[in-house]
Amino acid sequence: MQRFILRDDNLESGFISMSKQLPASITNNTMHIPQHRGSGLMKSIFLEEGLYLRYTRLRYYEDIEIIRLSRTPDSGIIYALCFLLTPTSLKLVRPIFKSSPQAGYPNNVFLTSNNSRLSAQIPEGILSHTIELLFSREWLYTHLAGMEEKIASITQTLAGESPACMIAETTHSGDDRLLSEIEFELHKPIFNLLTVRSRALTLLANIINRLPGNNATPIPAGEAPYIQTIRQVEQRLVQSLEDMLPSQKQLAKEFALSESTLKRHFKAIYGKTMYEYYLEKKMELAKWLLQEKKVSVSETAYMLGYEKVSAFITIFKKYHNILPGSLK
Repeated sequence: MQRFILRDDNLESGFISMSKQLPASITNNTMHIPQHRGSGLMKSIFLEEGLYLRYTRLRYYEDIEIIRLSRTPDSGIIYALCFLLTPTSLKLVRPIFKSSPQAGYPNNVFLTSNNSRLSAQIPEGILSHTIELLFSREWLYTHLAGMEEKIASITQTLAGESPACMIAETTHSGDDRLLSEIEFELHKPIFNLLTVRSRALTLLANIINRLPGNNATPIPAGEAPYIQTIRQVEQRLVQSLEDMLPSQKQLAKEFALSESTLKRHFKAIYGKTMYEYYLEKKMELAKWLLQEKKVSVSETAYMLGYEKVSAFITIFKKYHNILPGSLK
């Protein structure tokens, strides 16, 4: 296995370090993978002060591990919002997720910071296809005015070497459209920077608005220790998507919390009750199975723990406002 060791001390350093280790020259912000390493390219594009876009479409001829070291004390905080356009191509070894991807579950958006070490593996011969937005802490606070509570929640989660130093999400149809428009533009011999930047800004705002903390009640500082436990509860819910929702009493006992504490803190962090959150994720998974994996309606219902297909159809239509069969 070939290893590349990077450090995002600034918005360009990781890209430049990768070019030196391959090695590969950079021309017009584009780096082509050497033929003995694989095929494909990487681009690093300056969108505006404090905001970069990194585009990757490549295959390696051997297993690859990319290790991103945590930042040095004298460097600034850099955030990276990564969209996996081929979700199964990347195995994230470290850290533990706030919303851990499960087998078959389409988490394909990851938000990290250079406060924490990160390790990811790319298998030999597999297409690695990503769009990544890199932005500084200063840019985040300057350009997302009106979302201060959400930003504070994110920066606290990604503050350091904690078990939850990565946030996982899933793209929606609107995000996928923006990603396609960005990629289409980048493939042009001379692309329109304004188009790429406007799509990237909309995409970033969409994702951050959906991250944990939306419509949430701030948690008093004295209750901060509960945050990690509630994130473990959230992982437990995601693991149960292909089964029935565990009861609140069962979860409270499992995580050594009172039912009232569990209920209050989950709503505070995720902005939804546990049932609302669980159903949202379950219906997103159902749509993905039907639309992307071409699973039949009845098979999808049984995979998700519904004894009656009619019950699944009713809930799906109520949630998505369409019949599941219409996605076939």
